[in-house]
Amino acid sequence: MNYSTDQASPVLQDYKLEEWLRMTYRTNDQSLPTRQTSRKQASQIHWKQRVQFAIGHAINRYYSMSPELRGITDIGQLVDFRWPKRISYFDHEQHYWQVKDLVTANIRKLLAANEYAPYPMMLYEQHQTLVPELQTDLSVIFQVAWQVSEQTAQPDDVAGHKSLIVQKFIVDDDPYTAEAFIHLSSVFCQSAFGRLPERIDIFSIMEGKVQRHYPSPEKVAASIDYLHLLQHVVPGGTQVCEHCRQNAGVTSLAPSWSLM
Repeated sequence: MNYSTDQASPVLQDYKLEEWLRMTYRTNDQSLPTRQTSRKQASQIHWKQRVQFAIGHAINRYYSMSPELRGITDIGQLVDFRWPKRISYFDHEQHYWQVKDLVTANIRKLLAANEYAPYPMMLYEQHQTLVPELQTDLSVIFQVAWQVSEQTAQPDDVAGHKSLIVQKFIVDDDPYTAEAFIHLSSVFCQSAFGRLPERIDIFSIMEGKVQRHYPSPEKVAASIDYLHLLQHVVPGGTQVCEHCRQNAGVTSLAPSWSLM
């Protein structure tokens, strides 16, 4: 990919789009709030954000270990490393311990069945690429991505190429966040690598389940339309980055990520 440095480029940022979606649909799904319900909503947002932070650190530390250490590590200690210490962030003390125990048990269960290579290809990395159809750069945080050699699900490819499995871990089942990430990662991979990911996994930790999505070429245009709409309605979703041309990580790393 060729990047020019003579002018700034607008950047569509995934985390700002996701935050806007969460706030927008949470508001639309509820009646006009009273002062009491507003406080309760603020509390819910607060503890979920902190739990998401703890989950991210636990996943990152787990996959940074060698495969041998992962098999004997204490998931409870990994979760506890960044777990919020104040019970007041939660509804009550019982809620605090219920959430912590559930998150710990489900992370342990989900990670035990989530090994595709000795180490992920990407682990909590933010990368950026130009999307010509949007006339903007797209910035995406990849929590976990695996590069594996297996039979492809893409209809126009030959067997044996290196396939990319992209994964996202979220606190609870949020269809709006899941849909946004599927569109974001599909468009990003198509623009950066010239092909779609083999699979996109959304892990809902509180529910202990995984939603698996298999992108298809005929749906790329719909994903681009989705992002085009959001970039015009999300306040601050697209910002101008003066240094994005020089600092777009995909430019220097893409050769070693080749999916061909």
